[in-house]
Amino acid sequence: MKSSGGSFPSMKLSKPVLKGIYKKGYKNPTPIQRKTIPIVLNGQDVVAMARTGSGKTAAFLIPIIEKLQSHKIEKGARVLILSPTRELALQTYKFAREFARFTDLKCETILGGDSMERQFSKIHENPDIIIATPGRLLHVAIEMDLKFSSVQMIVFDEADRLFEMGFKEQLTEILSRLSSKRQTLLFSATLPQTIVDFTRAGLIDPVLVRLDTETKISENLRLIHLGCRNEDKLATLLHLLKNVIKSNEQIIVFLPTRHHIEYIKEILDQCFIPSTYLYSSLDSEARKINIRTFHLKKVPVLLVTDLAARGVDIPLLDNVINFNFPSRSKLFVHRVGRTARAGRSGTAYSLISNDELPYLFTLSLFLNQPFKAANPSILNNEDDDDDDGCKYGTVPQTIIDEENEIIQKLHGQFSELDSMEKVCQSAYKQYLKTREIADGESVRKMKSFLENEKIGYHPIFIDRTIKQNDQRKMENERVEMLSSIKSYKPNMTVFEIGKNNKANTAREVMKMKRQVTEKILGKKSNHSSEQTETNFKDKEFYLNYQSNDFHFEKGLQLTKSFDTQLKESILDFDDEIFKQRKRLERIQTHQKKRQRQRVVGHNKGKAMKRKGKR
Repeated sequence: MKSSGGSFPSMKLSKPVLKGIYKKGYKNPTPIQRKTIPIVLNGQDVVAMARTGSGKTAAFLIPIIEKLQSHKIEKGARVLILSPTRELALQTYKFAREFARFTDLKCETILGGDSMERQFSKIHENPDIIIATPGRLLHVAIEMDLKFSSVQMIVFDEADRLFEMGFKEQLTEILSRLSSKRQTLLFSATLPQTIVDFTRAGLIDPVLVRLDTETKISENLRLIHLGCRNEDKLATLLHLLKNVIKSNEQIIVFLPTRHHIEYIKEILDQCFIPSTYLYSSLDSEARKINIRTFHLKKVPVLLVTDLAARGVDIPLLDNVINFNFPSRSKLFVHRVGRTARAGRSGTAYSLISNDELPYLFTLSLFLNQPFKAANPSILNNEDDDDDDGCKYGTVPQTIIDEENEIIQKLHGQFSELDSMEKVCQSAYKQYLKTREIADGESVRKMKSFLENEKIGYHPIFIDRTIKQNDQRKMENERVEMLSSIKSYKPNMTVFEIGKNNKANTAREVMKMKRQVTEKILGKKSNHSSEQTETNFKDKEFYLNYQSNDFHFEKGLQLTKSFDTQLKESILDFDDEIFKQRKRLERIQTHQKKRQRQRVVGHNKGKAMKRKGKR
């Protein structure tokens, strides 16, 4: 029977590889697999970009196993796969073992945190595929004087993360030990300029495969933006876990520091919400146990920091909660890319304080997906059910008050929660120092948004089951009253309050000042209205000063650009000169001081002799 185009059999894969694919549960290749596997089998270098969860791991493992076919007695590994974290490397190792189960290929891992002696023995066992983190692999290579001359293929998995985590020097050193005839594969969720420059130096005539660049995030992902104060985020999180998200769904909660994880874990335990956690300084064995507990669905909630979550793969994840909104758009894409995979739907909740709103504007430009404020009138929100994900809405104060009351009771019952909360507050201050500064344009948009828009409750908090019109009207009146209080500006100053027949100098002065300022403000408003009415932009011939993909490329940038790194290196060099100069100055001052002391001592000796003679 002739196979249909785009299927695994149509790629002319061998029977053992096909059996491994079907045993794994794969039926049809994803777009990245369909595009990449034939190119890799053809022996060409590949730079592939596709969003998180699109099947990139299988896209390079399947052609690797197909090309190797069987174990060879000759000494030396034939394939190197480099991963940014041990979790991602272990996940790739598990996939490789499953795809190669019907072959005799050997696969080993070289990871930080494991025994060096055991890793030396792994190399001596002559594996066909080595999956490693760059730092430990280079350490082992230096200790064993490995040249990797037998390596035929090298894979950079999650290349953008490898560069973000500062592995560029290690990668360059590892490449220098490889044969120039190797095949190089680079897979990444995003392609910043730094990686493009690296590929030009390390790859030979590579084929670029770039998919999902239009959407960037899954079409089945629902984004929910909730505005609340930093102090109310924990109360909002508790309400989401207890009342909004279903009990059978899995949730990852991204938190800023490990101190927040420890504090919120304790709160969730007292509220009988099962959870587990991950942070970077956690013991490797504890990390394995906690990840396995979440994988097996023994607990529905996983609390993580960004660094600890790198490489943690949960295929059937339902929800992501951003306790703190990420300062970089690319980081947001990495976070929410863990849900809504393989045709499944998912939801990403973001708790956003006013100081984090500019990052939301930056994200909307990056995704080319604008959002709008929720309608303050609850009655009108009934018609907007399908568009909830594009809205930014607030959390009702009644919900926050109820949950905060529970948290306060817990603090009264358990005294250690107070000290944990204080540690969280000081840790958050340190976190703010490391957070990237918001873009100036986004800050300006945020200010005008808060001034001009009336923001209502987010539709997810509106009880659809209430049918009494009177209750709805009362709630509407309450919301409108609160919004009017927030935007209230008094008509008179403290000097003008009170009606008194006697002459008041302060009142007269303010009256005169008001007349002058009203004239000025009137002129300005007229001038601005005239400017808005006349627009001289010719849409047919107008050239933008920014390219169409400016915000997209800006969002893909790494933490530090080349210019920034260059400036820092110059500063370091200047600092060394400055230190040397200071050292010389200290020596000179010390010498002058010693000389002064000698002169003073000599003068004192002369004075003593004169006294003796007298």
